[in-house]
Amino acid sequence: MSNVKLLLSAFLGTALIAGAAAQEKKIYRWVDKDGKVQISDQLPPEAVDKARKEYNAKTGSLKNDVKTQLSPAEKAAVDQQAKAEAAAMAEADKAKRIEQGMLVNYATEQDLQRFFDERTDLLKQTIISLKASIQSRRVVLISTLNELSEAEMNGQALDAGKLKTLAETQTLVAKQTEQMGRLNVNYRTLQAEFALTLDKYRSMKAEADLRRAALPGDAGATPAQP
Repeated sequence: MSNVKLLLSAFLGTALIAGAAAQEKKIYRWVDKDGKVQISDQLPPEAVDKARKEYNAKTGSLKNDVKTQLSPAEKAAVDQQAKAEAAAMAEADKAKRIEQGMLVNYATEQDLQRFFDERTDLLKQTIISLKASIQSRRVVLISTLNELSEAEMNGQALDAGKLKTLAETQTLVAKQTEQMGRLNVNYRTLQAEFALTLDKYRSMKAEADLRRAALPGDAGATPAQP
């Protein structure tokens, strides 16, 4: 009798395992390398790491939505993109706060103009001083060249000190001319930036005035001065 019970238990256990396996059987849906949708109860090796949906073979319900497993290079690219997007959002948020602060910090266009003038005055003075220095050194260059030319025409030996001064002055003038070119570009950039900022300021000011005018009663009116 005990042998019969053991056989019955083994049979029931096998049946339960088989039933569980049948319940867990899946249907896979994926897109192959040619872009075609494939549906099967067998998942080929080349699809193991690809995105797919897994359905219960008995009920047809979605059991799992598997995403494509990224390679280290792909994961690094995704992380880099996420960082770039976060940085762009932070920069946009910063720009928005700056724009909102303009209406608080600058009551009029003249206030905004004074702020930009403070930024550009030092730059203008530097450009003016640099231009004067270049002109002064060019006078030295011309004078030294004339002296050397005259000595050469008279058959005299060229002065080593003057030749050195000539070379050093030419190098310095070239560097200063390059520097002044960069400063002029910076100055024009600031002027263009001010033009854009002024347009934005006027637009924001007009919107703020409209919102203020739409307030009920005298809420948007400017208080009278005592």
